[in-house]
Amino acid sequence: MDQLYMLRAFVSAAQHQSFSKAATSLGVTTGSISKAIAKLEASIQTRVLHRTTRSVTLTEEAQSYYLSCCRLLEELDEANRRIMREREVDSGKLRLVIHPMLVSETFSQFLAAYRAVAPNVNLVVSVHEGAVNLYDGQFDMAILPPHQVEQSAVIRRTLFKSPRSLVASADYLAQRGTPHRAADLAEHFLLLPSQSRQKNTNYVQVIENGAPVQVIPMSSMDGNDVLLRAAALAGAGIAELPEAIAREDVMMGKLVPVLPGCSIFDSDVEICLFYSHRELLPARFRTFVDYCTEFFRLNSARRRAPLLEAQQQAA
Repeated sequence: MDQLYMLRAFVSAAQHQSFSKAATSLGVTTGSISKAIAKLEASIQTRVLHRTTRSVTLTEEAQSYYLSCCRLLEELDEANRRIMREREVDSGKLRLVIHPMLVSETFSQFLAAYRAVAPNVNLVVSVHEGAVNLYDGQFDMAILPPHQVEQSAVIRRTLFKSPRSLVASADYLAQRGTPHRAADLAEHFLLLPSQSRQKNTNYVQVIENGAPVQVIPMSSMDGNDVLLRAAALAGAGIAELPEAIAREDVMMGKLVPVLPGCSIFDSDVEICLFYSHRELLPARFRTFVDYCTEFFRLNSARRRAPLLEAQQQAA
């Protein structure tokens, strides 16, 4: 039998001076109260209550024990009330880990808007590219590609899917020329995602209008998307980047779409929101989940039209 229940049965019986009244107050049977107190007395090897047909009273030995039990139960009940209140208050710390591709003006707008919605939440954002386990106590939530999160029991909500595209700076294209078909990429310096080169070969397989084309680039550099973007902005070559990373640079004219019908990978980059529980989320977590999913839903709808227009102009 649960020790906490035994203590509650004892305190209630002593307060009401009746097993039946104690049973009513706790919503159990009189027999359950009697059994709990008997087990308590057996566990501490002390009689705590005098029982008669008319009354129940504390024994002399149990006077100080009763007061200690009252204090313990009051502190526990207050702790329960406090944590329930905190759960319903939109405040406290929220530790969020995000992928480097999200570090952009759009994400800055997201942070500013979220702070306006939840000003009392202490949002701590970490930028991380490696694998994340939300059960190790380091982070509360993650906005990452699916392969970077241990997903055995977490909740996953897709925020957006980003196609990959080829881009370069206008200065680079002015110096090296603009390719008009996939085969032309052989004459360029390519900035490629890691693992894009075919294993044990020198060539890159480019998808051109749905068909594979093998290209051996003049020169190339492999790296993560953040590094490739920086290199493309510096005029180092033609990079394949997720649209989510390149979009703002294309809109501002810093990067120019190249061969809109071509890509190195034919699958989109998926970015998801991950959190470890669906039920009993604190208010600050619920607010963040709702605001995050709505923000990226609206943003995905807004961003498609201008990017398609820029790609069509480059075609």
